[in-house]
Amino acid sequence: MVALGVCLPRRNNRGQIVTLIVITALLTTTLCIIRDVDRPFSGIIDVQPTAIAETERQANRDFLAHHTAAELPCDSKGNRRAA
Repeated sequence: MVALGVCLPRRNNRGQIVTLIVITALLTTTLCIIRDVDRPFSGIIDVQPTAIAETERQANRDFLAHHTAAELPCDSKGNRRAA
């Protein structure tokens, strides 16, 4: 893209300028989409973490159905319990 911008002829360069603008717009749009998808809980595409919270709730429920809270390797703050 830089080479196209540097090598533009001085006359009759309408096609090269249009190509440069289109390529720049496509690259900018792609980078904006990648940035937005990389941050799923903010931005234009705003996804709520409800599915993740529900999965965590189900995993905790299933684990606690088979184990007591005293068997957990960590306390309520996430610190490792003494063995």
